[in-house]
Amino acid sequence: MQGSTGSGVGAAAVRRVRSGCAVATWLLVLAFATSARAQPIAEASSSSKNTLDGQLVLALPAALQTGMSAGVGAAFTRVATRGGLLAWGARVSWSTATEYSLTDTVRNDDIRLRLCGQLQRAVGRGLFGLRLGVGGTLVYENLTRAQAARAGLSGSQRETTSWSMLPAADIEAIVVLRIWDSWGMSVSGGPTLHWLDGGTRTGWSSGLGVTWQH
Repeated sequence: MQGSTGSGVGAAAVRRVRSGCAVATWLLVLAFATSARAQPIAEASSSSKNTLDGQLVLALPAALQTGMSAGVGAAFTRVATRGGLLAWGARVSWSTATEYSLTDTVRNDDIRLRLCGQLQRAVGRGLFGLRLGVGGTLVYENLTRAQAARAGLSGSQRETTSWSMLPAADIEAIVVLRIWDSWGMSVSGGPTLHWLDGGTRTGWSSGLGVTWQH
């Protein structure tokens, strides 16, 4: 995988992370305030067997050295034990990031596929969990050489694409708040690990979304 970027891109990435954290915090505060006035729910979170979760995703790219990968994701979780302490499920997400330099432009699309095990506890309207995901990240890379047209380059000399599958694992803390009936919101985040180029690369991923529990 290729790509480089300047300090300006890194500073912009830090600002986006801080903005995302601030938005997530305010949304959680708003959700707790709303839940206090919401109508009584028919079924407590602790009795829910299945959870569907759709999220906006923000993560460190799997293969690009810097930048921010943003996209969407979905997850399904089902309680595996009596009392709901353990759960299993699957998660998929797509996100994209682009790096610019004087020599080329590199875009990476990350498709993260995970099987998950989750340790969780329901408290009132809330559900707190720790999720371990293992699987792979399918990376699509598009590299376009700068000034290729001016240099008279065409075809593969001007633009190249490639696919690669990277083994991966992640650990995420997740909080689900039930707001109205079966509907709620979720916040998740934690470190990620990818194996590439004979070594490992650590990163992080986070999500903010809407849940449905039944």
